[in-house]
Order: sequence, then structure tokens, then C-alpha cells
Amino acid sequence: MHRTFARQLRRLCSVESEEELAQKLAGLAALGLPPELKSFVAGLEELFTRVQSTYEENERDLNLRSRSLEESSTELNSINDLMRADIASRNRVLKSVRDAAAKLLDPDKTATALPTETDLEGLSALLPDLVAQQEKRRLELFHQRFAMDQHAIVSITDTSGIILYVNDKFCAISGYARDQLIGKTHNLINSKRHPTKFFTEMWKTISEGRVWHGEICNKNQEEKQYWEESTIVPFLDETGTPYQFISIRTDITERKRMAEKVMASEKQYRTLIENVREVIFQIDDQGRWNFLNPAWERITGFEIGKTIGRDFLDSLHHDDIDKAASVFESLRNYTINHDKHEFRFSNLRGGYSWLEITIQREFDVITQILTFTGTLNDVTERRRIAQLQSEFVSVVSHELRTPITSIRGALAILDSGKAGPIAESQVKLVKIAHKNSQRLVTLINDILDMEKLMAGKMEMKIEDVNLALLIETAIESNTGYANALQVQLTFDAPLFTTMVTADANRLLQVMANLLSNAAKFSPKNAEVNISIIAAEHTFKVTVSDHGPGIPLEFRHRIFSAFAQADSSDTRQQGGTGLGLKISKTLIENMDGEIGFESEVGQGTCF
Repeated sequence: MHRTFARQLRRLCSVESEEELAQKLAGLAALGLPPELKSFVAGLEELFTRVQSTYEENERDLNLRSRSLEESSTELNSINDLMRADIASRNRVLKSVRDAAAKLLDPDKTATALPTETDLEGLSALLPDLVAQQEKRRLELFHQRFAMDQHAIVSITDTSGIILYVNDKFCAISGYARDQLIGKTHNLINSKRHPTKFFTEMWKTISEGRVWHGEICNKNQEEKQYWEESTIVPFLDETGTPYQFISIRTDITERKRMAEKVMASEKQYRTLIENVREVIFQIDDQGRWNFLNPAWERITGFEIGKTIGRDFLDSLHHDDIDKAASVFESLRNYTINHDKHEFRFSNLRGGYSWLEITIQREFDVITQILTFTGTLNDVTERRRIAQLQSEFVSVVSHELRTPITSIRGALAILDSGKAGPIAESQVKLVKIAHKNSQRLVTLINDILDMEKLMAGKMEMKIEDVNLALLIETAIESNTGYANALQVQLTFDAPLFTTMVTADANRLLQVMANLLSNAAKFSPKNAEVNISIIAAEHTFKVTVSDHGPGIPLEFRHRIFSAFAQADSSDTRQQGGTGLGLKISKTLIENMDGEIGFESEVGQGTCF
């Protein structure tokens, strides 16, 4: 009996079992019941059987439905598990995408923000923009790498030093092909010029994640050395540990070669500076010594270290300080660019040495620093000798001038016949003696003038002078001498005013020298032409002859003292050899210039 049906019978009919139910039904049938009740009782057994069957069928259905529900539930749980896993996976992917997007966002573009976690459409819309940004960055990096490859020598290595990448310039300078370098180390190009400590310190630096800078000497495949200025940059991971090194180098071989030349030149220059006999100095714009070479100690005895920084005027004789200060101020104020003077400098012995100072101004446009450089040349001995020479020349000249003047006067009287007639055979000798005495007087006068000029004792009386009138006076004074040589002096007097500032007497002396020279070297019956040409703020005086001209080998020293052309014609004319030297010095002292043009066989123009 079905347990549910049995439970109903037990509760409603007090029937405990199927046998008891059958007994009660049989008892009812045995009772004398009306036919309709008997039929009813007979139907109860069939009813109970069918109820029993219904309960059993219902239980089967319930069991079947339960099993079906259990199977559906299991399947749904499995699907739910798959969906949860898929959702978790998608969430992880989305988080990864968001994190990647957050990292890819350009911090400079403040208008672009990361969408919220639930805003999938916003994240989807952001991704194309990020891709475009990355493409732009990729192109920028490509161009940067291209530019770097065009300029620099690039290589990338791992942390063991194995070469992973080299650019074309690396291959070109090393002489190795790319496949000969990849997988190797830089020992392949090690020149062995650097000590082991050099590379140890380099590797220590980059292994600690720091950038290394330095100069490295390598060798190419042909064993030729070349220099590179190198920067090695470590690539670091998230923990700050290097995982690659990139080396960016520049070829500085030529620069190193030039530096070596400069160092050698500097060494040679320094050796020269330290051993030269002249003092080489530098003074700042305040007049303080900046630099002195060892010659300073040899000449003055003062230590360089104790002199540097002091005012240069402190080293001068008190009588020379004002003049030196004036010169320095003119240099500093750009009144003059350079100067040359002789001053007395104190020495350690308590005395003074005469030093010739040559100084010039220098201005560095980059540093805007004004300095003064130059040399000091010890001329103490030269001045002493010059003084002795000057005294000697002066004494000799004065001692000679008095007797020579007397002799010249006596010979002039004899030559003129005022002392009475002399024998015909003696006239020629008197004339020769008279002429030579005149030349001797001229020589003595020239020597005295030269001595005054060299000593700076020749006084110049500068005043306004009519140049044309002065030349006419000079011509008149030298006409007799020219006539004696059968030479004519011609002057094309200008119609314009010819006022100049000069010393009239000294200018007459110069003109007399030029006119006498021109007449002396002119052929007989020739002309010496004198002219004045006007120029801007100046006048040019020309004295032209038609003589033999000046030999080429003599022209460079024609204005030197005692200079004479070594030709027989010149020697025949005589002369002291001082006239042109004196003339040049006088003209330059009057702020003028003197020069010449000459053509051999055609004549000369001063």
C-alpha cells in the first residue's frame, strides 16, 4: 500500500494495513445490505485500488519531476558557474584594459579622463584615441631614432654585455658587419688603451642604474684606434633593476687629435714663454699684473707669486709713473690701440732696470673682459752703450768741428786767392782739400743731427709754413750746387694755397738733401723736376731725376744709416750715407711720410 494512502486510511478510517482494509471490505459485503449499498461497497474496493494506483502514479510523477528538477538545477548551477567565471574573466580583462588605458593616457592632455568602471562605452570610445596617440608616439620615436642614428653611434646590450643591436654608424666606424657584432661583446673593439679599473667603474655605475659618461678609445677591424664620447643609459624594470643598456656615442677622433696638437703646441708655447729672455705679461683693466713669465724674476729678482695682483705702477720709478699711467689710461679709453715706451722698473737689488714695454689692448667679446698684454725687454745695457756712444759721438764731433771749421776756412781763403797767389801745381791740391773739408763738416753735422734724433733731443718748431715758398727757397739755395753739376732744377709752382704745419728749417734740410741727391745722380744737362700734388688734407712733394735709378738689392735699406748703393757711379758721387735716414726721421717726426719710386736706367722720384 502506498504510504500516503495508508496514512490517510490510518488517520480517517483507523485502518493500519492493506490486509485490515480487505477484511473490513469483506465484512461489509457479508452484511445483509440493500443491493445499492452492496454495489457501493463492491465499488469501494475498486476505488481504493484506483486511489492506491493514483498515489503511486503521482509519486512516480513526483519522483520523475524531482529528478528532472535536480538535473535542471545541476545544469543551471554549472551554467551559473561558467557565467560567473566568464564575468570574472571579463572583469579582469576590463580592469587590465583600464589599467593599460590609465598608463597610456597622456598626462599633458588634461581634457582626456579615464571613464568609470561601469562605463564600457566610454572606455570603448577612449581606446581608438589611445591607439592614435600610441601610433603618433611610435612615429615620433621612429623619427627620433632615425635622427639619432644619423648622428650618433648606437648599440644596445643586455646586462651581460652581449650586443643586441647596433646601428649603421656603429658598423661603419668599427668596420664590422652587423652579424659580426650581434651576440658578441664590446671586447671585440677594445683597444686595450684603458686600464681594467676604467671598465670596472663603468660597469659598477650602470649596474647600479646610473648613467655613465666618458670618453672611450676603441679600435676598428683594421686595428686602427678611434675615440668616442660615450653615454651609457640603463633601462630599468619596475623594481629599478637594469635589464638592458643603450650606448650613445659620438666620434671625437678628430677633436682628440686636435686637442693633442693643441696640448703639444701649448707645451711648446709654455716652454717658449718660460725660456724667452723677454718678460711676457698681462694686466687687467685695473692695471694689476695678471700674468708674468719667469723672465720677470730673472730681470727684476722679484717673485712672480708676490707680484701678481699688484698694480703695475708700483714697479716703476717714481719719475716714470705719471707717463706710464697716462699711456695706460689712453689704452683703456681706446684713444690708442698699442704703445711702446722705455721705463725704469725697480729690481730686488734696490736699483732700477730700463725696460722697453710694448703693450696692446685686448678685448674678449665673449667674456666682455678688457686686458692688456705685451712684453718687457731689458734695454739697460743698450741704453748704457747708447749713452756712451752718444757721449763719444758728441765729444768727437765737437772736438773735430772746431779744427775742421778752421781748416775749411783756411782752405777757402787759399782757394779763393785772398791769401795771395799760389803755384799752379798747388791749386789742384788746395781745391781737393777744400772740397774734402766741406764733406767732413757735412759728415760731422749729419752725425750730430743723427745723434740728436736717436736720443730724442732734436727739438721741432712746428708752425704754419707755405710749402711752395719753402721749396722755392730750397731750390735757390741749391741752384749753385746744381749748376756746378750742369743740372737744372725746375719747379712747377702750384696755383693753389699750400699751407702745412711743419718745422720750416728741418723741412728745408730734407729738401736740400733730396735736391742735392737728385742733382748729384743726374747726367749733365739733365733736369730735376719738383712738383706739389694736392691730396685730401695733405700735399705730396715729388723730386724726380733722370739718373741711373736705385739698384733693386739696395732699395730695402736705402733709408738705413750709412747706407750707400754699391755701384761705382754712386761711389764716385760720395756722400755720408746719413742724409736719407735723417730725412726720413725728420719727416716722420713732423707727422709726414717719405718714400720713393725708381726704375733702373730711367731715374728716381722721392
